[in-house]
Amino acid sequence: MLPNQRLKQCLPLKFKNGSQVRQFSKPCVSCGEMLQANDMFGIARLVENHIAIAAKAHCPKCETEFGVCCIIDDEKKVRRLILPQFAFNLYLRNLPLQAAEIEAAAAPREIEAAVQPASSAPSVVKTPANIQRADEVIGSYQQKPIPAWVVVDGQQLNFDRVSPDAQVAAGEFLLDGCFIYRG
Repeated sequence: MLPNQRLKQCLPLKFKNGSQVRQFSKPCVSCGEMLQANDMFGIARLVENHIAIAAKAHCPKCETEFGVCCIIDDEKKVRRLILPQFAFNLYLRNLPLQAAEIEAAAAPREIEAAVQPASSAPSVVKTPANIQRADEVIGSYQQKPIPAWVVVDGQQLNFDRVSPDAQVAAGEFLLDGCFIYRG
């Protein structure tokens, strides 16, 4: 089962015709503030020739939370779905991985684990001396269990997202080549 993550981490997604969706936004249902993919937590996947999105949006202006369920076609037309967000989210997370997703996740990785203090440049990589994994598993990705948290050199970090391309930012920890943890 794929984990939920910020929609920003799921994008861009590319259609077979070459067009891609790099951004996603939606107005808040309460105050009308335009929310970006970074304000939504869930999943976006390419399913056949559509991008399916099931996420929970959180408005930073009025603190309203609401579900987002939609399909985007290869002409970038968005269609709202009348489904419970949690049910569509669970469905998308449990779909088998498609060839493009497997290929992206199987790309060779040079870094297996990296810790970068927030003040350092992203090019500085430190291999931690001591890693402790939580017994609590919140899901799995490519038959790998996802620990809810890890303790790295005495600091507890919580699971944030899956990153098949092993992209880590300052202050993040990469576990098993694809799981991102933050303090």
